[in-house]
Amino acid sequence: MSSVDIQLHAALARAVAGVPHHELRGRVAALSHRYRTEQVADTAPGMRDALDALAYAVVRMPATFRALQTALSTVEHQPTTHVDIGGGTGAAAWAVAALWPSVTTEVVERQPAAVRLGRQLAAGNFAQDWRWTTADLRDWTSPTTVDLMTIGYVLNELTEETRSDLIRSAARSAKTIVVVEPGTPGGHRRTLGARELLIAQGFTIAAPCPHQGPCPVDWCHFAARLPRTELHRALKDGTRNYEDEKFAYVVATRCPVRPAAARVLTRPIRRKGQVVLDLCTASGTAERVVVPKSSPSYRSARGAGWGDEAPMIR
Repeated sequence: MSSVDIQLHAALARAVAGVPHHELRGRVAALSHRYRTEQVADTAPGMRDALDALAYAVVRMPATFRALQTALSTVEHQPTTHVDIGGGTGAAAWAVAALWPSVTTEVVERQPAAVRLGRQLAAGNFAQDWRWTTADLRDWTSPTTVDLMTIGYVLNELTEETRSDLIRSAARSAKTIVVVEPGTPGGHRRTLGARELLIAQGFTIAAPCPHQGPCPVDWCHFAARLPRTELHRALKDGTRNYEDEKFAYVVATRCPVRPAAARVLTRPIRRKGQVVLDLCTASGTAERVVVPKSSPSYRSARGAGWGDEAPMIR
């Protein structure tokens, strides 16, 4: 567990101290249903009050933080300014701060309860003060150009028209844009929609795709493993001390890009004497590669993980 993970779990523990677990459990159940069914915010408003915000933060914020941190780790150019769109309680801001502590961040969120809790969680944990803006994403536009804009777990809560408007607005304001969605087939489709719009606006895809062409697979997603606290397990009726957050993402930029040769699309299969890798390649195709123990690439292939840039296969 990283130091920022520890800080986040400690901040959540302080926030939840004294709150009856049975009250949180009811809100968690409603939140989980809304998340699984991917209801749009226009028809199913999310964080109505402080208890809703706290339930979200305890159950979803660590996973959102880890997925965003994983996607952001593929960004090659260090930003100095960052805006997080639909930032909730600040998961993306935490992820950015974990990678680049000196970045100046603004979190834009429409739910006042989420903003209040986000401020509380961040207080005293980071040297840089974050700016919090309460605004409806349907009307918000950035007044300045920023180095990095994150849109994490937001498109699933918007109508198709609002999604397109938001992506186009972001494209006018940011040098690099990171979109993260749930790792469902629907999340993959929404991410592809954002990818197509960003390419049309002159952006280059930096990750995960090693090419600019159409996606060669029906469902592209990745996974990030994170530890579960005792409270997290209790509220989700879980038994394991970890969970795997599945997510889809795209990183698009106006900065120079170092293209990857290929990306590992699924969990590698490690058999006796060989490694099997499913790859998305720079030519825009999906290929399965079997790397035998006799190959010079075997050691690097054994070390490859789901979502990594693929090693050079020789």
